[in-house]
Amino acid sequence: MRRALTILTALTAVTVLGACSDDESTDDTGSNVSEETGAEEDMESDDAMESEDMGDAATESEGAMGGESMGDPVCDEFFAGQGTPLAERADTQRDLLGTGDDLDPVSFSEVTLLSGRISDLVDSAEGDQSALLERINAPFQEVNDAVIEDDTRLEESIEIPSVDVEDSAAAQDEFMAACEG
Repeated sequence: MRRALTILTALTAVTVLGACSDDESTDDTGSNVSEETGAEEDMESDDAMESEDMGDAATESEGAMGGESMGDPVCDEFFAGQGTPLAERADTQRDLLGTGDDLDPVSFSEVTLLSGRISDLVDSAEGDQSALLERINAPFQEVNDAVIEDDTRLEESIEIPSVDVEDSAAAQDEFMAACEG
């Protein structure tokens, strides 16, 4: 067991150090690998040009969720954020809750986490933004509250109440329009 951990640590260190080295490094045979890097950079620039030629449709479909700043920190956090944007997570969890199927503990924890993140965002939002975020969060909060009240969080199959997810989706569309406009 100790030998396996030592080998794993050594491999990790080699990988990290290799990733941190500069492009002008040499391989084990002593030859310069910058020529290979140059060819890869040319291929990357060709790929970049091809992606630009795909048109504005991709840019429009990404819209606010493409990682571009919307100028408002609350909008940025909801539609861009780090990792998977809250807007995308809300869509996924809303679809899951809309089926009315029982949840497993992992799925329930995702609903709980999403509800908490949106609640935190409500606290930093003002006026209409706050009201829209509360409407977006309503089905997630309702499910969370019901499961906690029934004390079924740790069961293999967590029965959830039937919740209206359509108003949440409509509120998210309104929120997107407000952030883009």
